[in-house]
Amino acid sequence: MDFPGSGRLWFTYLLKPIKMPHLNWESLGGVITTNISSVSWSANRIDNFARGTDNALYHRWWNGSSWGGWESLGGFITSEPVAVSWGANRLDVFAKGTDNAVHHRWWNGSSWGGWESLGGIITSNISAVCWGPNRIDLFAKGTDNALYHKWWNGSAWGGWESLGGAFVGDPVAVSWGGNRLDIFVRGTDNAMHHRWWNGSSWGGWESLGGILTSNIAADCWGANRIDCFVRGTDNGLYHKWWNGSSWGGWESLGGVITSDPSVVSWSGNRLDVFAKGTDGAVWHRWWNGSSWGGWETLGGVITSEVSVTSWAPNRLDLFVRGTNNAMFHKWWNGSAWGPGVANQTLTVHIKILANPTNFTVDEMFTQMRNIFAVAGIEVVRGSTEILNVALPAIAPLNDIDTASCTRGNPSAEQIALSNNRNNAAANHVVVYMCRSVSSDSGSLNGCASFPTNRPMAVVASYASRYTLAHEVGHVLGLSHVNDNNRLMTSNGTYNITNPPPDLVASEVTTMLASNLSV
Repeated sequence: MDFPGSGRLWFTYLLKPIKMPHLNWESLGGVITTNISSVSWSANRIDNFARGTDNALYHRWWNGSSWGGWESLGGFITSEPVAVSWGANRLDVFAKGTDNAVHHRWWNGSSWGGWESLGGIITSNISAVCWGPNRIDLFAKGTDNALYHKWWNGSAWGGWESLGGAFVGDPVAVSWGGNRLDIFVRGTDNAMHHRWWNGSSWGGWESLGGILTSNIAADCWGANRIDCFVRGTDNGLYHKWWNGSSWGGWESLGGVITSDPSVVSWSGNRLDVFAKGTDGAVWHRWWNGSSWGGWETLGGVITSEVSVTSWAPNRLDLFVRGTNNAMFHKWWNGSAWGPGVANQTLTVHIKILANPTNFTVDEMFTQMRNIFAVAGIEVVRGSTEILNVALPAIAPLNDIDTASCTRGNPSAEQIALSNNRNNAAANHVVVYMCRSVSSDSGSLNGCASFPTNRPMAVVASYASRYTLAHEVGHVLGLSHVNDNNRLMTSNGTYNITNPPPDLVASEVTTMLASNLSV
């Protein structure tokens, strides 16, 4: 049962193709407009940052047992945020402001400080790195396309200093030891160029060759060891590495990628590389210390780069933006990728007595598919049939009375409507789109009480974009909850406050246990 609700919240909506974009990814909600910056400052602790639709900075975190946020950290940022941690329970986040200067917020273990302006006029995203407790180094491109550097020495900010050069895209900085920094950029010749700090002075620029078509991903897995990954002109992944005394590569790792690559190392001589493929899914290659594995697909349909972090050996957490602009999460627990949900199929048929007025059937169906995909259920559209409301047996059912609208107690009109199950098998759900739906208590957006062995729901023409998913959720055994972030809210799906609405673990278990999802 879905109630019209006392207030209708309208959201800008972009119709997507009917597909299953987020199967086996966990939705963390939100509506974000940038890539995600992920950082871990302790075992089983993750902090994620992204820009929201109001251009403010938003924060969502994992505390070891549950997710917190989203919380707004305010500001008005015009770049992707970048977050670093130099110690337990310490976070520093940087972004470009509307004045093109770098702005900074920090978490001191108990409260947020900032925003503070660090000045400068930058024309790229920021790269930030820590090489020791209470030490931070920032790099960005200036208006002259040169590299600029600002640093925190534990008590005061130094810089900006110009490190020269002329480059395109964003810089990337890594550190493999105390007071050691390596910075990589794509030059105007599309080759990779390198500067380094040896503890007392800057070296470079040196050209490392190649013809790059992406920003650079770089990481260190040990002292004096660096691995860099880029996309080449053939859209394949390429690798160059420093072994402590000389550069190796470029080697081709194949594939056809459509995003900047991302890389992380969780232990000595172990690398995991991720990128988006031509199908929009996340793809993965890994180095196990002696050979490359992959490519393997991790699914999804993503609209951002992959953000990856590791908080312990053989543990990986990936974060991406989905087609609905929410944040999605996938993780490696040491033996398998999560969420470890079953892949099941649910077939739904649509019978139209009256077309919806606020959202199309396709739009409602797409929302249902996206939401149910989080539970590992692929919703298949079995058939669509227009019922002839001029027929005497159909006409009175266009404004359907569901009586009490309680589970297992369908009204006489619902029983009559359920006779129209053309093309539907016994375990298929049939949804009837009616002009209006009412009950003993008044008007409804929909109702899902049905006769035995005739799983069905009715949806009113004035229903919300989430009513179809809500009512089919009831058919699968879900009950109402008093939470407007959830699909099964008892307050009407027009009042959902943080779209897309959530399914929780217990609801997923119920849905997968239904004999209708196979």
